[in-house]
Amino acid sequence: MRPVIRDFFSGFGNLFRKPRTVVYPKEKIIIPEGSRGIPRLKLDLDSLEIICNGCGDCRKVCPENCIEIIKTVDENGIEVLDEFYLDLSRCSFCGNCVEFCNLDAIEMTYRHQLAEPDKNSFRLEKLELIKQSDYSLRDFWTK
Repeated sequence: MRPVIRDFFSGFGNLFRKPRTVVYPKEKIIIPEGSRGIPRLKLDLDSLEIICNGCGDCRKVCPENCIEIIKTVDENGIEVLDEFYLDLSRCSFCGNCVEFCNLDAIEMTYRHQLAEPDKNSFRLEKLELIKQSDYSLRDFWTK
């Protein structure tokens, strides 16, 4: 009988507590600092050029092999980044690409909810990875 009374008062006390869940999508979720979402390529704010030079360090440390880098040689004989692909269907959002990038050219956004009917739409190219910068710290929920 004692457990029944204890459970009754425990359940009765829960009536007056604030709920721990939110009613999505009516209520917005505050994404904690340090959360990892879709990686994005950063731009140099002075020249508006992509910081990534295509060295391939991110591709080497990616455990899921979801990064593909294609470089070309310009007229001066210098290798430049031509294409950068990220397959989000295989990405585990581990953050290794961000951690091991020597140029600090990749960062994680706070956009983490992904739902698409077509699997091919998860393969993002260089320009789409730059557009991810539209989603700042917590602005994702207001768009």
